[in-house]
Amino acid sequence: MNLKHRHIISIVFLLCSLLGFTSCNKESFKLSREEGEEKDNSVFLTFHTDVVGGFSRAGEGEEGADEKIRQLLIVIVSKEPGDDGKWEVEHNRLVKGASTGIPLTDGHTFKVEAGRQKRIYLIANHGNLKDTGGKPFDFTNQAFLPNESGKASVEAYVFKPDYKPGDDGIPMTAVYDITVPDKENITNDEYVLGYTLYVVRAATKFTFNFENRSRRKISVTGIDIENLITDQMYLMPHVNKNAGGHCWVVDSTSVNNYKELPFDEGASNATDKNWIDWMVIETGKTETDHYEWLTDYEVPMRTTLVSHGLLSSPLVLPAKTDETFPEVASAAIYLPESKSVKSGDNALKLQEYKVTIRTKEELLDGNKTIAIYTSYTSTLPRLGSLFRNTHVKVNIVFNPLEWQVDVEPYWGVVLNPKFGLDDPKEKTNEFEKSQQI
Repeated sequence: MNLKHRHIISIVFLLCSLLGFTSCNKESFKLSREEGEEKDNSVFLTFHTDVVGGFSRAGEGEEGADEKIRQLLIVIVSKEPGDDGKWEVEHNRLVKGASTGIPLTDGHTFKVEAGRQKRIYLIANHGNLKDTGGKPFDFTNQAFLPNESGKASVEAYVFKPDYKPGDDGIPMTAVYDITVPDKENITNDEYVLGYTLYVVRAATKFTFNFENRSRRKISVTGIDIENLITDQMYLMPHVNKNAGGHCWVVDSTSVNNYKELPFDEGASNATDKNWIDWMVIETGKTETDHYEWLTDYEVPMRTTLVSHGLLSSPLVLPAKTDETFPEVASAAIYLPESKSVKSGDNALKLQEYKVTIRTKEELLDGNKTIAIYTSYTSTLPRLGSLFRNTHVKVNIVFNPLEWQVDVEPYWGVVLNPKFGLDDPKEKTNEFEKSQQI
């Protein structure tokens, strides 16, 4: 049996996107000053937002429920340039959408002080998030003000996953540091960011599709993936930087090589912008001979890596009839990001995961039906990382058993490792075997 492993970048991962959300709410304000109003140092900051890898519109149906933005919290903190400036919260605004999500709009506009550093927090679908002890998080102003170490409380939040894409939506987050120029350098007191601010889904997604080309009835009774984190996840991304102060990703075109981010010397040094921009570029590619992995990030301490049962009930595939091949798909499975680093010489922090498929397969022996209980296990080759916003799609064909793995937002690499799986031969009522490559 051959295992074909692909990475595709269309990002079906979390589907009904948002190509922009707005500040159309009770905090809207006029963009022009009344005649005679005292002149101050305020300007109007406008920016656009988007979901990394999203391509569907809000309201396109329940298949896109896990990509909808139900609500978006925008918090802007500000300080004078330099190390001695004191951070203050300028805005803490909640933008709410309908059940179809926040619609495509022109952007968000805020009245802010010019000539200051800004830190913009974007947190989507956070309304029902709780910590690992079941306590709701604090999203008031104090949670966004840096402490003596320079970190805000919200950046350390670890939530207990309870993903409800059709109800609360998948959490999505990002934080950006920008500088608004002095007022005299801004035309008409309106400063528009020249780039989009993206939110990144605080989840990974697995989907499994099975096709039966055999003449035996097959029930998929279990799916296990070793070393997955299931119980907790950082709300905000925790991406590390190298000694040069840059994020970096593994580059598959060169053995044991990596790329520093940002790629260009003139690129913005905004917090998160370099690696998120890299992820946006990845989602737009269709190449099949090249891929990259972001591998250097943190997961919560004291996290337990477990083999996770991913099926709540069996998936039944009738035997094929003529050239009709029955198919069945699992429901989407949402999990926290994981980080199962391979042992040995592994300076690039590449990761490794094994998948086990458990089946009950019914064979005819004369007039008797024999049930064979079987498990198939394989390492997913070149699945280099399970960083947030990654969608792993596994397609499995029985007889001959063939696996195809699509990983998003990375694009395609086709692999053909030997899986060593054939039709079951045993004729016992309660037979169980395990085959591994």
